[in-house]
Amino acid sequence: MSPAPVRVALIGTRGFGAVHLRTLARLEEAGTARLVGVVDVAEPPAELAALHHRSLADLLAATPVEDRPQIVAIATPIDTHVPLATEALAAGLDVYLEKPPVPALADHRPLLEAARAAGRSVQVGFQARGGGGVDVLRREVAEGASGASGGLGPVTAVHVYGAWQRDRAYYARSAWAGKRRLDGRRVADGVATNPLAHSVHAGLAIAGIDEVADIAGVTTELRRAHDIQADDTTFLRIDPTGTGPAVVCALTTTAPAQSSPWVEISGPRGSHRLYYTEDRSVRTSADGAREELTHERVDLMENLIAHVRDRQVPLLSSLASTGVFSAVLEAIQTVPDPLPIETGVTWRGEGAAAHPVVEHIEETLQAALTAGRPFSELGVSWAREDAVHRWTPPAGA
Repeated sequence: MSPAPVRVALIGTRGFGAVHLRTLARLEEAGTARLVGVVDVAEPPAELAALHHRSLADLLAATPVEDRPQIVAIATPIDTHVPLATEALAAGLDVYLEKPPVPALADHRPLLEAARAAGRSVQVGFQARGGGGVDVLRREVAEGASGASGGLGPVTAVHVYGAWQRDRAYYARSAWAGKRRLDGRRVADGVATNPLAHSVHAGLAIAGIDEVADIAGVTTELRRAHDIQADDTTFLRIDPTGTGPAVVCALTTTAPAQSSPWVEISGPRGSHRLYYTEDRSVRTSADGAREELTHERVDLMENLIAHVRDRQVPLLSSLASTGVFSAVLEAIQTVPDPLPIETGVTWRGEGAAAHPVVEHIEETLQAALTAGRPFSELGVSWAREDAVHRWTPPAGA
């Protein structure tokens, strides 16, 4: 006999909430999940009107016991994640929380403790962790560090590359879009903490930088070509406390065309590049021979549902595993605000579809990864010495 569908509520029906609705419709058709309610401050699509509530408390009060949700998915502005997740946990619900999970490192531990006190779990929507490729590269890094024969040998670098394109409409999609702060609260909608956060988190996991204590320091260069508060062109170097490789990230939303982001590990016997959005990777040996691999993917909501049914099933992207990303977010939010890129920017398109292109940005990203150094140390026309900063985790974080 098949198990009953797991009951799910969704907070936030627009933006990425619409993606959750499509996923839940697929899972409902498969008999895996059942949508029992939605929460939104605005009116949802007409087909959801009968399930709509203005708050989680209203939903829980109005829902019969047999329809009470077991899981709440939260797809709301970043600054609302902690209070909403805390409320859901206190009500005895498991939580699917969109990334980034928290707007500040100081919020991470209290939310983790709330989950433990409730005996419930929080899955964080870092989609790259649903792909098997991250674990393949992670094992190769660990094997290289252990001196195992074969493979790439000791991995000397973990490089994270993302060249995306975003237009004015993207940064006008909501009141918090492109902001670092809104009404005195952090929202952290920069390239490294929202659209390409998946790649940063994947790079950390692959490098084996799993805890805040594993970070010695973070070097940042935060820049912006869009007229926004947050960064759209970013260099990060996350140096470990141990002997493992640093994670070097070069990311932008000002590319002339959007390409697949990747994470690459390199060692004396070759390299392995993972295109995590495509679940494929290319391993290249020192002699130039190439091998292409494909990787299985597990939907993170399905993984959470399996975990709710059987707590022995491990979460692929647990809240506990994301504290190290929260530390990187803290570095980005603590250093001074991003500086504008004042030269070498061309705007293409018109109106809401207009988007900036920074000259030679793809080559600049690659050069920063190769050198392991910020853009402004590479002789770019928009170099600013005062754009480069270093952050170290606070004691006991």
